[in-house]
Amino acid sequence: MRSELLLLASLVACTATAQTPCAGGFAGIYPCNNVDLLARMTLTQLGGPANVADITGWTDPLTGKEYGVVGCSNGTAFVDLSVPTAPVLVGTLPTHTVNSLWRDVDVAGNWCYVGSEASGHGLQIFDLTRLRNASIPTTFTEDAHFATFGNSHTIHADVNNPFVYAVGTGLFSGGLVVVNVTNPLVPTLAGSWATGGYIHENMVINYNGPDLAHVGKQISFNFHINANDRVTITDVTNKADIQLIGTTPAYSNPSLCHQGWVTEDHRYLLMDDEGDEPNSMVNTRTHIFNIQDLEAPVYLGFFSGPNASVDHNQYIHKNLSWQANYTSGLHIVDLTNVGSLPAGSSLSTVGYFDTYTTNNGSSYNGAWSNYPYFNSGIVIVSSISEGLFVLRPRLSLRVKALLEGPYDQTTGLMYDSLRVKGQIPAAEPYTDLSYTHVGGGGETTTAPVLAVTGPNAIVDWVVVELRDAITPTTVVATRSALIQRDGDIVGTDGTSPVQFTVAVKDYHIAVRHRNHLGAMTAAPQRVSVALKSYDLTNGSVALYGTEATKTIGSIHALWAGNTLRDGELKYMGEFNDRDPILVDIGGSIPTNTTIGYALTDVNMDGRTIYVGARNDRDPILVNIGGSVPTNTRTQQVP
Repeated sequence: MRSELLLLASLVACTATAQTPCAGGFAGIYPCNNVDLLARMTLTQLGGPANVADITGWTDPLTGKEYGVVGCSNGTAFVDLSVPTAPVLVGTLPTHTVNSLWRDVDVAGNWCYVGSEASGHGLQIFDLTRLRNASIPTTFTEDAHFATFGNSHTIHADVNNPFVYAVGTGLFSGGLVVVNVTNPLVPTLAGSWATGGYIHENMVINYNGPDLAHVGKQISFNFHINANDRVTITDVTNKADIQLIGTTPAYSNPSLCHQGWVTEDHRYLLMDDEGDEPNSMVNTRTHIFNIQDLEAPVYLGFFSGPNASVDHNQYIHKNLSWQANYTSGLHIVDLTNVGSLPAGSSLSTVGYFDTYTTNNGSSYNGAWSNYPYFNSGIVIVSSISEGLFVLRPRLSLRVKALLEGPYDQTTGLMYDSLRVKGQIPAAEPYTDLSYTHVGGGGETTTAPVLAVTGPNAIVDWVVVELRDAITPTTVVATRSALIQRDGDIVGTDGTSPVQFTVAVKDYHIAVRHRNHLGAMTAAPQRVSVALKSYDLTNGSVALYGTEATKTIGSIHALWAGNTLRDGELKYMGEFNDRDPILVDIGGSIPTNTTIGYALTDVNMDGRTIYVGARNDRDPILVNIGGSVPTNTRTQQVP
């Protein structure tokens, strides 16, 4: 019965907006770049709140199932994301008192914590493991409640230590209120800090940055407003004796120092001021501070976004800032060289998805927050009046490789004979060759792409693989792509980078070809929404194994001759790569030739030749050593 209810709920949940890829700058009605829409749940489908606010996520450590936790005006909604194209409302936790525009949610371990500006709300505590076996939908009750404070503006659950921080309450001048949740069912007041005055938001880290005096300490970054816009940095290790370490200096056009996040190396702080855009008539500004000396932070300047939208909440993950910028939605900013001067000069917006289609102005509509930390790579966004968006960022990758067969050492380019002779198929050939794709397969290209000449002319189809960083035998994702004469591997449109729809992380990158031995990077490499480039031809990227590629002058090329596609070059004996060439030309007259797109066309000139000039047999013998025909060469991809 539960499975039938789950199916019914799933069907109901996604009737509003179904999966829509980002194409031509739009996913349906939503402007986008490098981000696909998987699903949207309306306010009605989330239990009927007047609006949604904060959002976070939980991954069940027992099942690996991912859930969205959505702060709503009337309570908290829990959404099953195990099928991200068909999210299911598992249930809701009603507000402790009354409805409110502001509801802040956070998760640490298996516990959800909820605060609100609603009078007398306090801190709700909910055991997320109850979602496992809940009827759908369920109206839940809280497991515990902390009533020492009433309203709060935001809360922060420390994922490394058993404490929850509430700020903007009616206690301690609106400063830090620290709740001990060692036993979440019996929360207690652990400490407070009122010296800095009202705090709008805070975030806590176990510090492991360059300031050696503070390594190992619990550090809170506190964002202050009310005409005293600044960030205070406090040592909260001893909750009974919280100490001020430093304060950020003045920054451009202070108006409402709202929220921010620390880079993963703990060297820089990014802050969003919620008032500078409308009050100073500027585009979205991300303010950057050097915090390598926590006692004396330095303001570097700001990154200016492409729109006038107000920034609200940002989180840093995998060297990207994931920003909820109200009217312009989710923006993904590449933080490479974030500390470079002039400030913000090296930052760039590499993806976006606009949840509010009316405009990109400086009003308080649209995306409230986002959660980018799921292992699956999906990102969820709460949009005030639009509901919950489930999104899939696209990863972009440029790889360069050379195929020995058609390579011409004189020009440094590969011949495009297969293209010139019209032999390259419009559809990728690997599925028909029984290659097992993971997420890819079935890619096609067009005649205009295959009509391009010069260094960017297409030579053939290849496969790009992303392999697990720890277990490189595991293929995580594949894409069929096109390789150009200069070695650039591009998407099926002939120009775009190769794209994947998996999580941003480090992967071993492998390049495979139908009659060449593949090669793979020795170390995992970052593959991101931010475009990354890796050249396998010049030695700049170490390759897995021994003699993974053939050295031809100063370049490295994939070994030619694997006509059987079994990962081993053999000239003699059972399952050798020479005999298929003879069979292809007829089997009895070695001087015969055949024309066509064939595995046995080792040099890829559009002909299969067994003897004579430019035959396809000799390269195999050369590549196993040239003098001992019983030698073999094995592909260096595990």
